[in-house]
Amino acid sequence: MGETGPVNLYELLLRFDPTGLHDAAKAWRALSNGAQAADSRHRNQVNGPLRKGNWEGEDAQKAFYTLGRTEQILEIVRVESAAVALTLDTVADRMYQAQTNLKNAVHRVEEWGLTVGADGIVNLPALSKGEQNDPEARSNPERKALADLCTQAQGRINKALADAKEASDKGDHALGRLDADILTRPRTFGSTAETATDVKNVAKDLGLADPYVPDNKDPQKSADWWKSLTPEQQSSYLALYPDKVGQLDGLPSAVRDEANRLALDQELDGLRSGTARGSGIDEGEWNIREQNLMKLKEQLDQHDSAVGDKQLFLLSCDSKSYGGDGKAVIAMGNPDTADHTAVLVPGTGTTIAGTGGQLERVNSMQEAAKEESKGTNQKVSVISWLGYDAPEIPVVQEANFGVVGTTRAEDGAAALRQFTQGTRVAQDGVGNHSHLSVFSHSYGTTLVGAAAAGGQGLGADDIVAVASPGMTVQRADQLHIDPNHFWTGRAADDNIKIATGLILGDDPMNTPFGGQNFQVDTSGHSGYWDAGSKSLDNQGRIIVGKPPATVPKNHD
Repeated sequence: MGETGPVNLYELLLRFDPTGLHDAAKAWRALSNGAQAADSRHRNQVNGPLRKGNWEGEDAQKAFYTLGRTEQILEIVRVESAAVALTLDTVADRMYQAQTNLKNAVHRVEEWGLTVGADGIVNLPALSKGEQNDPEARSNPERKALADLCTQAQGRINKALADAKEASDKGDHALGRLDADILTRPRTFGSTAETATDVKNVAKDLGLADPYVPDNKDPQKSADWWKSLTPEQQSSYLALYPDKVGQLDGLPSAVRDEANRLALDQELDGLRSGTARGSGIDEGEWNIREQNLMKLKEQLDQHDSAVGDKQLFLLSCDSKSYGGDGKAVIAMGNPDTADHTAVLVPGTGTTIAGTGGQLERVNSMQEAAKEESKGTNQKVSVISWLGYDAPEIPVVQEANFGVVGTTRAEDGAAALRQFTQGTRVAQDGVGNHSHLSVFSHSYGTTLVGAAAAGGQGLGADDIVAVASPGMTVQRADQLHIDPNHFWTGRAADDNIKIATGLILGDDPMNTPFGGQNFQVDTSGHSGYWDAGSKSLDNQGRIIVGKPPATVPKNHD
């Protein structure tokens, strides 16, 4: 090939067709979606079953490491492909706008009787031979007015060309940040946390404003926003802004789960690699955050092969609370489509490190509910809601609630109200309205009391307080619920009774409080979920809308 001349931006922009870039973006987005689908299949059909099989030993450790890296690669491919698609679409749109501005400027030039050369230079009408030597002809008012228009038109053309070049240059710089070797040299890739940082830098390179995401104060507003997005936009938000999307109450549970799992992996990778550390926070807290997130991920991984009502949905995750104790909301079974949905709010000493124990409890509650609804084919979802900072006081000292009072409960009350409202909104989105019960244990009952008493309440069909030290109120009718649908129970030897009724509200077990006491046959502060117990059976009955076995209220 011979030498090529200088690039003529004017002619290139006039001929520009955005279809090519948009088609390329569509292909990259398809790759992103394909990587997500492959990642999901890998978790559910490969990694999950192997972990469920309790495979152990050195070979197992090496294999699980490799499987984890495979999923990491797929996540990076997914996110970076989405970032490429965003970049190509953004550049195409900006260049098309520059082209439109250019063509408008050219049309205006033609209207003014001017011409534009092949190089994009605006020219005045040529003077005749006689006028060329006539100073008056060269400077007459009409000629001068045309010269002013020529300058104005040239400015518009130059601005359009400059905008197009800027869009191209920014796109080129943004694409240069992304790891083009991920598919050909997977062993050299970085972490998902680095990829998340690259995406943020790509947005900065492109000069994009922070994406609009609802403020998570109105679940219906969040749901309406999500529904307003095209499938392509939803895919981009999930891949590029998972930490924002996953926190929105009111969105479908499957959407939140997908977003939060990706955000969890990115945060955990950032803590492992050190890129997420800093900000003057004590190194010990960073280590606690990392350890807690690892335990949460291990529990999720172990359940990856679960299907139907045993499938887990990570509805919220936050490691940044009170020294790294963290928060996590996990549903066993999809609450959007369940016939019966129960929310369990745990008490003192609960952190995301104890996710395994919480999942055992929600599993026991779900099994009890399924037993009570046997033969009906009704679906049951039970949710572990650690959406607040539970007090750190050890359980053995649980009587000493004076240290925290009702502060933690009141701080978390609005979040629980919003969560139950969001649960209803997500169900409405698929035409479902399940029987909703809110269970709580220990200090969790204090939070549920504060939440139910405030605002418009929890919108629950039943409220259950297990081993309550007090619910911040004096009577069940202050909980925005029919007292006939308020249930409470406490083991005879549960030491929580030492603190009950002192500083956190009146004793729900006593007659003046109202409601009903369900039968408890277990022992201690944590035996309420013992298999085969009447305590657990009664919880199962409440979940499916059946009255439990009751005992008389106390007359103290």
